Amino acid sequence: MKVITFSLIITCVVLSSLAGYSGTSGMSFLKMDFSPKASALGSATVGYSEGPNGMLANPSAMTFSKDLSAATSYGRLYADINTGHLAGQRRFHFGSIGAAVKFVSYGNMDRTDGAGEVIGDFSATDISASAMFSREIVPNLSLGLATFFASSAIDTFTALAMGFDIGAMFKFDRGRGHLGFVVKNLGGQLSGFTESEDTLAQGFSLGASYRLKGLPMFALAQGDYFRDSGFSGGLGFEIVELNPLFLRAGYRFREKVSGDLADDEKFNGISAGFGLVYQGFNIDYSFQHYGILGTVHKFGVAFDAFAK
Repeated sequence: MKVITFSLIITCVVLSSLAGYSGTSGMSFLKMDFSPKASALGSATVGYSEGPNGMLANPSAMTFSKDLSAATSYGRLYADINTGHLAGQRRFHFGSIGAAVKFVSYGNMDRTDGAGEVIGDFSATDISASAMFSREIVPNLSLGLATFFASSAIDTFTALAMGFDIGAMFKFDRGRGHLGFVVKNLGGQLSGFTESEDTLAQGFSLGASYRLKGLPMFALAQGDYFRDSGFSGGLGFEIVELNPLFLRAGYRFREKVSGDLADDEKFNGISAGFGLVYQGFNIDYSFQHYGILGTVHKFGVAFDAFAK
């Protein structure tokens, strides 16, 4: 089972790296990773339930997480863009319930007149709020649903949207491995910046994780498809036997710039990070390289308790 699963996912990842990109959509920030842990692992956590941020990638992961968890993060992206999130979940006898708020702030930008003269400034912000539910419907198989409300604001213009994600996660080999699948951003805009309304960044992700026998680590692989950007994929590894220190590395397959700027793209897609755990508290850091765009740093603090 585990060999077939990983062969399938790795095939998806390789094919993803060869595919092209096409189309556009609204509120593309809904595709972003906000968790430092996920970012360090090549954004390949749809099939990974470890830690309190698993529900951000797959709502069904709450079923296989701790009884109670909460997490927050802050990210410093290129071009003075800031991101962050606040999330929490609680497991009950009837299932698990969670909620999350995510934001992207693009900072202040110059406002100019028709002649190009600066006459002030304006800002832009993206925000989403979501509610989640998951339940183990049969042994080792969980289904999850996340509904969200999203807003994008630029100066005095605002776009609103509602949608939902549907996720599933299957646990195999006595919990050493997980297979996850998510259909993302189903729904649409309630209003747009103009009279024409864009579709959401709809897509799906298939991923798997496995605790390698004889090695102190988890291996992760994931393939993604979004209607506005085509295929992509990621790989990740987490060393888990250095408790309280957890070391992470990953790679994200992306389209790269060629020509004169190609030398600046050679590290594009590489990510790394670490986690520190003490009495239920988690401190996480991640580093991602985006080629000519620069690097991204994310920090996070999380808490989980009452292990199964």
